[in-house]
Amino acid sequence: MIRITTFLFITFFALGTAFGNGIEFFHGTWDEAKALAKQQGRVIFVDAYTTWCGPCKRMSANVFTKEEVGQFYNENFVNVKLDMEKGEGKDFQKKYRVTAFPTLLFLDGNGELVHRVVGGMDVNNFMKLGRFVADKAPSVSKELEEAYANGQRDPEFMAEYITVMSKAKRPVIKIANDYLRDQKNLSTDENLTVIFHSAVEADSRIFNMMIDHRKKIEKLFGKEAFEDKVVEAANATVQKAIEYRSPDLLEEAIDKVDRYASDHVKEFEMNARMKYHIESREYEAYIDVAKSYVRQGTEQKFEIVSFIFKEMRHEPILLKQGAEWSVETAEEEENEQHCFIAAQFMYLQKDYEKSMSLAQKALEFANESKTGAAPYIKRLINTLEQQLKT
Repeated sequence: MIRITTFLFITFFALGTAFGNGIEFFHGTWDEAKALAKQQGRVIFVDAYTTWCGPCKRMSANVFTKEEVGQFYNENFVNVKLDMEKGEGKDFQKKYRVTAFPTLLFLDGNGELVHRVVGGMDVNNFMKLGRFVADKAPSVSKELEEAYANGQRDPEFMAEYITVMSKAKRPVIKIANDYLRDQKNLSTDENLTVIFHSAVEADSRIFNMMIDHRKKIEKLFGKEAFEDKVVEAANATVQKAIEYRSPDLLEEAIDKVDRYASDHVKEFEMNARMKYHIESREYEAYIDVAKSYVRQGTEQKFEIVSFIFKEMRHEPILLKQGAEWSVETAEEEENEQHCFIAAQFMYLQKDYEKSMSLAQKALEFANESKTGAAPYIKRLINTLEQQLKT
């Protein structure tokens, strides 16, 4: 039997499902990108390209769009695309002597070169490059690092240092605890800043400090920022719950959001429980929670269907449920993506007649929209024809 699931899977997600987010490129000026990098304590990744460059186009289409690439680069870098033949790109090309395309550059917030590579890359090598630079390049300025190492601990410095460390995703809890232990007045603006940016886990002593000083912190940073911090810290605690297989930590995270950011609790609880159950391989519990999520609408249902197809279709119980929901999405809103993924689910379920019906609908949409999926859908149809003849 012809194996089709791999190439269909690749094509489907190339069309842009909910899980193909990829790199988020910064759209401001070059000076604004450097300022943002300084503020966040990050390195800048620059894709120096031209519109006629073949490898540039391939990286944009096949590498930058991948979820794993986006997740890593968005977390570790400020990402910028510059056309070397337009606007600021012309000055950039002269300054950094870009003579071949693409040139992939990594620079600090002052515009100083950290690392550069010339030529296109596949996903694997591009990820290796990013990890190499992330390990090599300090995400916090040398001046701040040296000042801290030399014993500087005044409140103004610590507020700046902890802020930059936190935005760069560097560990801050121990540093903040050591500093705050000697502070007699925690309610100064500087110390509240340290507390706010160090409250990175909902099950921590510093998180409780943030709650104790909630009114003053909300006045300093705003109610929305306070609640966003609660959710961010709770998400970190959910990750710990998964790591340590601790239902108690999961419940603590949900409880903290319920008490201190209640407007977010419904969505947070569903996402947290689904994530915990799927990572813990508690698939029946995952489905029970997902049922509540998919009742919100077709978009949410398709999101779950896409996740199951991408990550979990090897699990029979999830494959069966994903297939059921995929057909529902195709019935609720007929379009190329919904029909195509439902056709693939039905193929995996060996319901070849249903798969054929859905694939033919998907092909009609593909021929009309000209997305490029038609050849792959036709291959599925050809395979189904062979199956139906046997």
